[in-house]
Amino acid sequence: MNKKMFYIIFFAITFIIGLIIFNKYRVAPTINISQLDLIDQNAQKFDINSLKGKKIILSFYASWCPNCIEELSVLHKIKKQKLSDIEVVAVTDESLDKLIVFKNKKQYPFTFLKLTSSFSSLGIASIPTTYLINSKGDIVYNKVGYIHWDDESNLNHLKTLME
Repeated sequence: MNKKMFYIIFFAITFIIGLIIFNKYRVAPTINISQLDLIDQNAQKFDINSLKGKKIILSFYASWCPNCIEELSVLHKIKKQKLSDIEVVAVTDESLDKLIVFKNKKQYPFTFLKLTSSFSSLGIASIPTTYLINSKGDIVYNKVGYIHWDDESNLNHLKTLME
């Protein structure tokens, strides 16, 4: 094998590995929101379909994740004035005890829920992972990573998507 062929094969393999990693960690998986197995802080089954008709920000987070904490904090700051018609649902796969401690510590006016399985069972490999759902129940946007909710043009764009 000559040197040129080696480099072509090397770069092709590197490119393919890069695409796989990008896909796993930077692209939100397709999930069926209505079939999520969720419980509330009282360990009672929560039917996400009970929120049908509402616009929803569905954030998969963990209490140890700095970007998750920052994003939820920004959502809290702008919720009353700029997101009053939108329900924020924060979902973790941590223990119920950790969910309760986090919820009580932060005092955010969000719906906090626990996924009964792991994030990886949904294909979520990185957090925060966020889905925007319109009032018809359709996912209109998804993103892996921090969303700049405090950027006014970004906020307006995302809100428009949920109309």
